Amino acid sequence: MIQRSYLIPAIFYLFIVGLMSGCEEAGKPDTEFSIQQNLFLQSISLVEHAGSLLQNPQVTQADIDKAMLEMDQGLSHAFQVEDHFLSTIDPRLPKFYTRVFIPGVEQYRLGVEASDKQKQLEGLNKLSQWGQFWLPLQPEIHNRLKAING
Repeated sequence: MIQRSYLIPAIFYLFIVGLMSGCEEAGKPDTEFSIQQNLFLQSISLVEHAGSLLQNPQVTQADIDKAMLEMDQGLSHAFQVEDHFLSTIDPRLPKFYTRVFIPGVEQYRLGVEASDKQKQLEGLNKLSQWGQFWLPLQPEIHNRLKAING
């Protein structure tokens, strides 16, 4: 029979070990896949939100400034997303993301900044192409990402 004086330290030890292993798990660095996933999803989210700010009929200069900042952040994230990551999700994704989405955001953003309607239109045309590709595929990609992450 275990004496009571030994039981309390043993329980305390198991408790500390359990806490430490939980902290270890929580403190683990993100995998490269999860980092890429986050950059990819954030880039799209930031750009979509920026676009919605600019579509407001009563858009203010503060809205425009915020949208430009969000587009810049979205582009910054987008430039870090690797084609290899994109191709693991869908083989068509690298082409559309790097040749349509990113240039569309760049052109539109530059057009807004320069008040160049033609550049804005060119960017919007590319973003429309991206939307035609992305919108029907989006739920499937989100499901694939959930399945990969477990």
